[in-house]
Amino acid sequence: MGHKAGNRNRARHGTVLTRREFCEAGASAIAFALASGKSLASSNESGPANLTGVPTLDELGTEWLDCSQLAHMPSLHNFHEMAACAPDLIGVNFLPGGQLYKDSGPRWFIYNTLPLCRMTVDGTAYDSMSCRWFAYQAVRRVQTSDLEIVTTNRLVMEDTTILWRVEFKNTSSMVKTVRVKIDIDGVRGNGADHNRLIARSQEFAMSAIYEFPDRPIEKNVEGASVEWELNLPPKQHSEIRFVMKVSKGNASPSGAVSPSWFESEWDRAKKVWMDRWSSAFTPGNTFFSGNAPTLLTQDTAVREIYYRSVLTLMVLLRTNLWSDRTFITSGERAKGTVFYWDTSLFSTLFAMLEPKQMKAQIKLFLEQDPHADAVIVFKTTRPPSPERIDTPKGWDLRGYAANDLSIFRLAWSYLSVTQDKEFLHEKIADQTVNERLEVLATDWKKLLWTPSDRLADYGEAPNLLECVPTYINKVPSFNAANVWMMREYADIVDRAGKHDEANELRRESADMAQAVMTLYEPGKGVWVSLHRDGSRVEMRHCYDFATVGRFMAGDLPVPVRQEMVAFVERELLMEKWMRAQSMLDVAAANSDRPDHGPMGAYDAWPAVTVDAMCILGYWKDALTFLRRTRVAVYEGVYAQAHEFYGPRRREYDAPVRIAQREGCMRECTGGGAFAETIINTLFGYIPKLEKKLTLLEPYTPRGFTGELRHVRFGREQFTIRSGDAGLYLRLEAKA
Repeated sequence: MGHKAGNRNRARHGTVLTRREFCEAGASAIAFALASGKSLASSNESGPANLTGVPTLDELGTEWLDCSQLAHMPSLHNFHEMAACAPDLIGVNFLPGGQLYKDSGPRWFIYNTLPLCRMTVDGTAYDSMSCRWFAYQAVRRVQTSDLEIVTTNRLVMEDTTILWRVEFKNTSSMVKTVRVKIDIDGVRGNGADHNRLIARSQEFAMSAIYEFPDRPIEKNVEGASVEWELNLPPKQHSEIRFVMKVSKGNASPSGAVSPSWFESEWDRAKKVWMDRWSSAFTPGNTFFSGNAPTLLTQDTAVREIYYRSVLTLMVLLRTNLWSDRTFITSGERAKGTVFYWDTSLFSTLFAMLEPKQMKAQIKLFLEQDPHADAVIVFKTTRPPSPERIDTPKGWDLRGYAANDLSIFRLAWSYLSVTQDKEFLHEKIADQTVNERLEVLATDWKKLLWTPSDRLADYGEAPNLLECVPTYINKVPSFNAANVWMMREYADIVDRAGKHDEANELRRESADMAQAVMTLYEPGKGVWVSLHRDGSRVEMRHCYDFATVGRFMAGDLPVPVRQEMVAFVERELLMEKWMRAQSMLDVAAANSDRPDHGPMGAYDAWPAVTVDAMCILGYWKDALTFLRRTRVAVYEGVYAQAHEFYGPRRREYDAPVRIAQREGCMRECTGGGAFAETIINTLFGYIPKLEKKLTLLEPYTPRGFTGELRHVRFGREQFTIRSGDAGLYLRLEAKA
């Protein structure tokens, strides 16, 4: 196989080369390059100069955001809990240990929360005009003709305490006196203690104890509010600090909050965040059992997308569950809620960053019936392992259609990144990991609706995209995933010497690939779902493109690739984001949920769409779109969905924001898919168990210059460089 420049665009103009063929053909060349220290794609050993690495948390904070254009106010996270700012200047929704989300309101979420505090200034209550988000704090601001008020909140690290700093700045040229009053819902009289207000929540059996190290001048007769009088010279400012501690039942904490304690905890909240952010990219750190790769590049868009993607996972990291490095799916859900599907979308990064706890979590996942539910809820103690795994016979899908693929992909990524081949032999109840992988790869056989079917039936809308009523039954996406799982598992059993079993899996995967192709609509670039009544319903959705494009690229003729990409570029990709579903889809009018419908997209969908575009040969187009999505993440990190909003939401250049309609959460681990695509596809890192590390299409230039350092593979670490001639792989020196 030649590697001339003229062959780099074969996917568009000639013979199709599969990902497998590229990897196998390049294996010996890569091995030679590693041994000799010479580049596969470039002889420039020194690498590009002036590359920019890990940004600070302050760099990843937002600019001032116009609150009138938002659907979510800023959030707070401290590796144990989430809090959500209210639209006013000081209210913070907080319910430690509980489910924060209650309902989607017409403008903002409706939260389950402990009693909120309120503030008036000279008798006027203000809503926030603008806000900023940082990983370690949230900031709200209002500006009047002569006064600026800025509230900054932090959570005490891994605790149930909120800190407030409220700054008042006189912007006029005259001396100004302001009267500040704070009151709290549900407060009952508390005697002569001017420094404390206690609000009881009977609903949640907790108390919110507000304490004021900056002593108020008075407390009203009922003991339900406190007040200050601030004298502000021109252009000068003053501040009020206070704290809310959570107590179970009616108990009250002892001891007053001192100014020195406040300042110490204020500083510690940021320092711990900074230390853990640094640890995430440091080989041999003392917090994670692994590390994420460090990206160095002058491509500001790719750099920002990558690090915001990793930061999304850090925001949702929890250390107070049985697995103390758990990435919950979203902070507003019931404590410890993890969706298999979302977690699988950053499976490579997970295996690099936290292999120890990932392995422990996979063992729990493998103990479950994958057809039973959509989520698994982590508690403070691990549930006992079953003696045997029993699942219903016959068609039995009750949870998400994605679970077989998701759990298989997590285990496959762990095995491939760590090269922990002994894991295959560990016991999962009455089976081994290897046997559980076989079940997942062939579980589609239980989902055949009739014995004569060639494709698995993945149920109704609740099993699939939930909001798309026509995306049901025999869908291309998960049947294409079955093709991939059988092929990958065939490699595993082949290396174990079970050649007949491997050959049978490959035969079945080829048959299913042919069956999937019968769902393609020639000339249109889209796929159909085959309903149980025999009707073929055209699906103009990104998920078929992303999954078939990723898992069956080598089975797609060049015209099909061209048509698929043309459909995506014509109907789904917008200026700043994408539509999960085309507005021309037959069910578009009945599918308007921001994550899977026509007015937005689940935050992983742009990433996996870029991934599939690259695999199909459209690297330049994919990278151009990826860079454009950078502007959509202006509110902080990745969410459950970004939506197009306002009167121009149907236009190509529609404005984009984090969605809250239909229960879309402010942050979501699906955003880890962006880092996954950059690692797997742009840098070509797709390892395989018990195979030498090779890169995906190493001679194909990616269209950007950069390095990915400290890339974990087994016990070694590598640097991957992207340049004008493609990719270069180098083994890093051991410390």
